[in-house]
Amino acid sequence: MKILIACDSFKDALSAKKVCESISEGIFYTFPEAHIMQKPLADGGEGTLEALQLALDGKYEFVPTFDALHRSIEASYLWIAQQETAIIEMAKASGLELLRPEERNVMKTSTFGTGVLIKHALDRGAKKIFLTVGGSATNDAGMGMAKALGYQFLDEKGKSLEASGENVGKVASILTQDIDIRIYTTEFYIATDVTNPLFGKNGAAFVYAPQKGANSEEVELLNHGLEQIHRIFKDTFSIDTQEIAGAGAGGGIGAGGICFLGGKIISAAQWVFETIGLSTAVEEADIVITGEGRIDSQSFQGKVLSEVLKYAKTYQKPIFGIAGQIQELDKLLEIPEVVYVSAIQTGPQSLEISLQNCRELLFQKGKVIGKMLKTIHHG
Repeated sequence: MKILIACDSFKDALSAKKVCESISEGIFYTFPEAHIMQKPLADGGEGTLEALQLALDGKYEFVPTFDALHRSIEASYLWIAQQETAIIEMAKASGLELLRPEERNVMKTSTFGTGVLIKHALDRGAKKIFLTVGGSATNDAGMGMAKALGYQFLDEKGKSLEASGENVGKVASILTQDIDIRIYTTEFYIATDVTNPLFGKNGAAFVYAPQKGANSEEVELLNHGLEQIHRIFKDTFSIDTQEIAGAGAGGGIGAGGICFLGGKIISAAQWVFETIGLSTAVEEADIVITGEGRIDSQSFQGKVLSEVLKYAKTYQKPIFGIAGQIQELDKLLEIPEVVYVSAIQTGPQSLEISLQNCRELLFQKGKVIGKMLKTIHHG
C-alpha cells in the first residue's frame, strides 16, 4: 500500500517536515511494510524553503546581511546548483518575526537585507531567482532591495535618500546608471498569493502596515508614499504598477520587483505544489494523509489543503485528515473524499497542551492509522 503524507505545518508547534516525519514514524511502527511518501506542504510563506529543499535537493547558502532595521544578521537562501536557481524568502532578512513587537516601525524599516541576498545569489551565478514575499516588516516598495543592487533615489532637491517606508513618498527621481547589470540577464519571479494593489484602501499600507507597527496617521502617510512612488515608477519604467494584482505584496515589493528586477508575479502556492510534484504523488498513492494545526470546513477551501483535495478528487483517492483541533466535523465528513478525520488530543486537554506534545501525539496518531491501514491492506 502506497501512503502519501502531505501536511502543512502545525503553526507554533512543528514544521511541515516534522509533522510528516512524526506521522510516518507512527505508521511504520504498526505497519512496517507500508510504502510511504512524504511531501511537506507550504504556500510560499513559512516553511517554503524547507519544503522545496527536500524536493529539489537544494543547498542552503548562509549570508551576512541586514534585518529590516539595518542591523547585521546572517540569513539563508536556497541554492539549486544544477538549475542555477536561487529561492529567496524575503522574511529571512526583512521579516516581521525578526523584530520584537516594540521594534516594529514600518516608517523606518527597509528591504535592503533582501537585496543583499539577491546580490549574493547573482554572485553565485544565478540565472533564475524566485523571491517569496510573505511575512515582511516593511512598506518601502522594494526601495531598500533596489539600493543594495545599485539603484539611487533622489528627493526633489537632488539629495540622496536612504531606503525606508517614510522616504518612499519623498522620491522624485530614480537613478539607474550604477545598477548591477546582471539583473538584465536574470529571470526574476515574485511568488505571492496576495492580490492587493500597491496603494488605496485595499493596498499595502491600509491592509498590512498596522500589523507592522503603523498607527492610523502613519498608514495615511505610507499610502500617500506608495501613490507617489507609483507615479515615479510609471515615469521611470513605463509600468503602471497599480494595474497589477499583487503589486502591494510584501509592503509593495511586488511592484518593486516588477520595476527594479523586471520580475513577474506568480502564484506562490501553485509554484510550490508544482515544484514538489504534489499532483503526481497523489496520483501514485492509495491513501492520502493530510493535515494542519486546525481543520474546519473552510480548510479545504484554503491555499494548501484545497490543493490536496483537488488532486484527491481528480484521482479518486481517499483522504485521512489529522489536526491539532477539529471544528465542524459533520461538515468535513460530507466531503466525499474525506473518509477519516481525527484530532491529536487524547482527552480533555487544551489545544495549547496538545501542541506542546505535538510530535509525540502525531506519532501516536500515526500508529493508530497504521494499524487501521494494515487491517484494510490484509483484508
